Amino acid sequence: MTPERAAHKLGPGATLGDRYRLEERIAAGGMATVWLARDTELDRPVAVKVLSDVLAEDPSYVARFHREARVAAGLSHPNLVRMFDFSGESERPYLVMEYIEGGTLASRIAAGQAGDIDPRRLAEELLGALASIHAVGVVHRDVKPSNVLLDRDGHSRLTDFGIAQPQDATQITRTGEVIGTLKYMAPEIREGKPATARSDLYSCGVLLGECLEASQAPEVAALVERLTAPDPGDRPASAGDALTLLETAPIETVRMAEPLPTAATMPVSREIEITGRRILAVVAALALAGILVALALAGGGSDQGAGAGAGTAKEQSTPPNTASTTTSSSSTTTAPTATRAGSASKEKKAPKESKVKAPGHGGEPPGQVKKAEEGE
Repeated sequence: MTPERAAHKLGPGATLGDRYRLEERIAAGGMATVWLARDTELDRPVAVKVLSDVLAEDPSYVARFHREARVAAGLSHPNLVRMFDFSGESERPYLVMEYIEGGTLASRIAAGQAGDIDPRRLAEELLGALASIHAVGVVHRDVKPSNVLLDRDGHSRLTDFGIAQPQDATQITRTGEVIGTLKYMAPEIREGKPATARSDLYSCGVLLGECLEASQAPEVAALVERLTAPDPGDRPASAGDALTLLETAPIETVRMAEPLPTAATMPVSREIEITGRRILAVVAALALAGILVALALAGGGSDQGAGAGAGTAKEQSTPPNTASTTTSSSSTTTAPTATRAGSASKEKKAPKESKVKAPGHGGEPPGQVKKAEEGE
């Protein structure tokens, strides 16, 4: 059986070009099928994309398939899948590419694992890949999750240049035919206008928006809004400009995303407020004690006679009956109260009156009481 006939009956074990042994089908579409294969000459895994047997009979699709190989072979970027080989001579044209074993971004999104992907890194890598192909005048025209492969480390690789073409190339598709995936297609493409670099950026923005679920990336969300603007003139002019927006956006977008401070988020200020109240309370207590001491000194200052004993002098310097004063001044008034009790045996016991009256007859100062007793 010739290689051409083996290629026509695709399946595990079939060999293409006497070199690429098919092992497992990993993707299938309307235009082609992708197989995991083994390069028997270099002993390495490769991905082999084989054109559909129906489309292989259509010269326009064969020409498009051939153009994909030429476009991919002329590109080089860490986030683009590398092209190794191409054959358009057999009944089933095929091209051989680098094998990326992490699967597609579409499968991750379908499995609900979009939150596991770093959206900022994904944006940087895809925009870098688009910048490299736009720099040589190529428009991808089909940026979507199924055309983004992820390696073991989560890095992305843009692939499938099946409908990519230089901006100035002759249109191969039929007049009025729109090629691409509707969900990711820019509004101007749906209207039948030609694809541009800005239409690729629109598709990239829709793709990135699907990877923002449950993710804290306000700078990427802001970029998505710019990339998916309905008017192409409101989008970044190039992938390089989009990267610049991404690099300068984080500070402002994070500030805008921060909530206003509340009492719950300001524990330090609350502690300061409570400490201030305590300080004011202590100051008020000390001030009250000072007022009481001042009143006592003012009340006993008229008794300076020579006959006054040591105990009487102590009474004059301290207001009596201060047990009912505030707790903050108790340490000041306890000692004079004890002194007054010790001198009670030498003098007449003063009647209990208001807090501000000094001991004596009728509230008179102690010195006057003693003089009256001597006169008697």
